[in-house]
Amino acid sequence: MTRRTPNVPLEPGERVLDSWFANHSQHAQRATGGRMWLTDRRLHFEPHGLDRALAGRTWSVRLEEIAEVGTTPVDLRHFFGGGLRRRLRVVLRDGSEWYFVLNRLRTRVETIRAGLPPRATG
Repeated sequence: MTRRTPNVPLEPGERVLDSWFANHSQHAQRATGGRMWLTDRRLHFEPHGLDRALAGRTWSVRLEEIAEVGTTPVDLRHFFGGGLRRRLRVVLRDGSEWYFVLNRLRTRVETIRAGLPPRATG
């Protein structure tokens, strides 16, 4: 487990829970390499320097905006976008879906789910 600090400023009191190398599937033909952080408030991806220079995008979402965390099957239509592997699938409350290639995928899914805030019921 690596707990390096992301390049974006943390909010006062925000703690990094874990971080992993990751590729962000930005579209069917492009996966951007970088690092993903799970904090006690958000899930955050930063491209590494080379991919940032090649228009790789930072992605960040507050944990309360995440509706679902799971995996996708292999999808050869997304060959260069990470589709040769099962990927992390993050669905937001607005219905948008985001995909990431991670090692130890099942463990990462469980870690992210454990970090999500409890859902209000009733």
